[in-house]
Amino acid sequence: MKTIIKNTIILLALLGAFFQVNAAQNFIYQDAVLKDDNGKTAKVFVGVPVTIKEEIGKNVKVSIKGFMFKDEVYSTKSKDLLVAKVEKGFNVNQKDGNEVELIGTLAKELTASDLLDVWGEHEEFYFEMCTQCHAGPEVNHHTMMEWEAIFGTMRGFAKLDEEEASYLLRYLKANASDGFVKTKH
Repeated sequence: MKTIIKNTIILLALLGAFFQVNAAQNFIYQDAVLKDDNGKTAKVFVGVPVTIKEEIGKNVKVSIKGFMFKDEVYSTKSKDLLVAKVEKGFNVNQKDGNEVELIGTLAKELTASDLLDVWGEHEEFYFEMCTQCHAGPEVNHHTMMEWEAIFGTMRGFAKLDEEEASYLLRYLKANASDGFVKTKH
């Protein structure tokens, strides 16, 4: 009996640690401003994964990883998806090569752990625009590069303006097989 209780306690502790670690992974709910300790800012874009380091009242201190080219941070070395635009003087932690980590604070309300909160409207727009003539493929069945090519050929048929095109392409790339959002095929 003591062994069962002991194993149950260990299991509960491990599950608690697992959920605590996973609860710290959130996504930017809408474009946001990240402030570093010296007051400089970076514009962070919708859907970017953030690791919450600390809760500070109505704000959270977060970590964002990516690859820096001039003042822009991308999701990959091949600049597939823009993560952030960094103001001159923003404190950037250099990792390996051009890999970087941005650490700063932003409003807690601008983060969400539920992907439906982040991408629900985008997904509706995708199906509204991209199923008028054909069935919409599963977004995670293509890579970011493939979506760039597919989108380029289909954009004219959907008659999207610049803002709509940017909105839709961001959703497609973020949810691609090599995007931010990791779902099973």
